[in-house]
Amino acid sequence: MATKSGQTRAPGAHYNEQIINSLTSGVLAVDAGGAVVTANLAACDHLHMEPSRLVQGTRLDAIPHVRPFLEIMEEVRDTRQPIQRREVILSYSDGGKKEVGLSASLLEGPDDFNGVIFLFVDMTERRRLERAAEVNQQLATIGELTAGVVHELRNPVSVIRGMAELLLRKLTADDLRKTAHLIFSEAIHLEKSISQFLGFARPFELEPARCNAEEIADRALQLCARKAEQKDVQLVYTHDDELPRMRVDAARLAQAVANLVGNAIDAVDWAGRVELGVRATEAELIIHVLDDGPGIHLEPGEDPFQPFFTRKEDGTGLGLAIVQRIVSAHQGSVSFENRAEGGARFEIRVPLEVGARW
Repeated sequence: MATKSGQTRAPGAHYNEQIINSLTSGVLAVDAGGAVVTANLAACDHLHMEPSRLVQGTRLDAIPHVRPFLEIMEEVRDTRQPIQRREVILSYSDGGKKEVGLSASLLEGPDDFNGVIFLFVDMTERRRLERAAEVNQQLATIGELTAGVVHELRNPVSVIRGMAELLLRKLTADDLRKTAHLIFSEAIHLEKSISQFLGFARPFELEPARCNAEEIADRALQLCARKAEQKDVQLVYTHDDELPRMRVDAARLAQAVANLVGNAIDAVDWAGRVELGVRATEAELIIHVLDDGPGIHLEPGEDPFQPFFTRKEDGTGLGLAIVQRIVSAHQGSVSFENRAEGGARFEIRVPLEVGARW
């Protein structure tokens, strides 16, 4: 049996190569200088690289997104100890990220240090499911805490807002009107925060019904029109020429889309641009919201869909958590990425036929 170089190779070597390439875990061996010795097909897949780019002799330091592998290699070289169950995050040039769980072992050979063998798997989906389970647990806890607190807060806040509004109508002195307006504005903010807590914590059941996809987009745009106008933001709507009828909870889904559009409006500068796009396949509706703001820059392990995660000074950190909850209830998915030209892009995918309950 001949190799690519024309040298004869024992049949057993070919059989071993078949076994390694049959593994779903990535196998990557590098020599002491950080050059690839061998990589199986799963390694290429997990690292988002064509097999022709991860051949023998390829240097890892020439591949930016595998820098964590080099750092672990240096640790193994210094300690001469294998590493078990380490998790790293690979960051790609397009802004995408992948969570990888790996083990690293010393490569046997004649020298004191001959290189490292990595065995790794993609943990992204598993971690997503774990975070979703954690959100559900937090949801139950928050529900218990807020059930009593909200009833104690909502009525007094409504009274404060009403009295401040009454004062605004009757007062004529500018200084007193400014004070009353401040009270009124803060009461409105408190009511909004209370409503968000309730929206996140209160159990709900979807109410799927036949509707047009346009109804969801129109409702979301209506909810955000005033906010965009106040900031002079250009709100653009793009869609397929023909959008299908579907069976979803249109009100809930419009709320989720409006949350994304509202966040995008907050993110862009004055007179910025936000786009809401809707298209469909035979099986699902795809909604995207993109903006020309600064994008989303996260530290390792941060998740913008995690409850109470926010970068806004006055944010509650529940907007995206509510979006994920509504979309998950529709058996769909929501994701985001930073755009190459600047800004962020969120995408919601939901099936056209929904009948499940939360």
